[in-house]
Amino acid sequence: MGDILFQLFAFGSLLIPLLITILIIIFVIRIVRRMESRADERLKLDKENAVYQQEQMQAIKELNNRLTNIENMLKEVE
Repeated sequence: MGDILFQLFAFGSLLIPLLITILIIIFVIRIVRRMESRADERLKLDKENAVYQQEQMQAIKELNNRLTNIENMLKEVE
């Protein structure tokens, strides 16, 4: 009876560090996956913002061209 208890205790003392290591590895993998998904989402938002800024710059350039044309027309009228 004593030998069986000792063997179970020895097996448990070997198994617990292995289980803890596996749990830590799983936890780290989950954290890395979350970080990757957040980074992907941030990259997507950055791309959308870049496209929006380019559209705004194009609109500003177009407005500047129109304003320049209007100014030139007014100068010609004078």
